Amino acid sequence: MTIASYAALIGVWLAAIISPGPDLFQIIRIGAKSRAAGVACALGIMLGNTLWVVASLLGLSALIRAVPEVLGVLQLVGGAYLIYMGAQSVRAGLASRRSTPSHTIRGPEMSSQKAFGLGFTTNLSNPKAVLFFGAVFAQFVRPDMGWEWMAIIAVTMVVIGIIWFVLFALLVRAIAAPLERYGHIIDIVAGAIFIALGMWMVVEGFQSLIG
Repeated sequence: MTIASYAALIGVWLAAIISPGPDLFQIIRIGAKSRAAGVACALGIMLGNTLWVVASLLGLSALIRAVPEVLGVLQLVGGAYLIYMGAQSVRAGLASRRSTPSHTIRGPEMSSQKAFGLGFTTNLSNPKAVLFFGAVFAQFVRPDMGWEWMAIIAVTMVVIGIIWFVLFALLVRAIAAPLERYGHIIDIVAGAIFIALGMWMVVEGFQSLIG
């Protein structure tokens, strides 16, 4: 790998994690209620990303290039989980709206352990992560690149990801007042987005497997 291709990969990685998606929506949902839970969610997301990075460097990207059906299976599984998670989020938002006065809408504070787990599973089912590591990342990974470059890439991506997601979680908490007031709306909107993305992933997965 050259310095130019390394810089290009880091640039693409930054664009991927900064752009809106299920990971950021999940941090907004959880971080609006608790700073500790928001940071835990961010760290869970980065554990998921770390697994994607390591798996891709060890051969997942090459496997997907050789057997495209693997990507279809990942899309089906991830899409199904996103639909489930979206339905749970919508249900929680509707329940919160019915049971709490509109001027003090705030759901129960989530434990850091549960927030970490939600962040982790959200990232593993994130269509952006599936497509990034299954397609885009594969363009930069070569079998002959050497362990030194693999280590540099992995450490750089993980450190950048931790810094970004934790800072984002802290920023969400800094503007928590309006987010808490409309927490039920955030739950419902985020849930609807999860369901829509999940349905898209399931359709793409089926098309990939039967096409």
